[in-house]
Amino acid sequence: MTLLASDVMIKDVFTVNETTPLKEVTRMFSEKRITGAPVVNAAGELAGVLSETDIIRKTTSIGAWSPNTAGQIMTKPAVTVAPGETLRRVCELMHNRRIHRVVVAEGKQIRGIITTMDILRAIAHQSKEMGQDAFES
Repeated sequence: MTLLASDVMIKDVFTVNETTPLKEVTRMFSEKRITGAPVVNAAGELAGVLSETDIIRKTTSIGAWSPNTAGQIMTKPAVTVAPGETLRRVCELMHNRRIHRVVVAEGKQIRGIITTMDILRAIAHQSKEMGQDAFES
């Protein structure tokens, strides 16, 4: 059975507005126990992605400019896949781009998100359903 992005994605996506202060973003990440989220504009459309790594890298550099909001340091454009994309292609994309999450979208509308943990969960579940335990020798 071929798994698709829509089979693995988390549909209830936590998003951050591009005007959200970084201090608030870090608090929300901690409370939600997540390491990143899609960033949306005032119309609720996908504008980019923000991760803890982005925050650390872009707020600790030496310089006169100090970012204050999610929109100032988000990665844009966001790396996206369509709901019908195969999980194999999603994995290849994440590996090649060295990223830990992709947004599942149709145009600028967010449909879901897939993280490396979601992929691991799907692989474990599929191997269990098939009666194979890939983790035992």
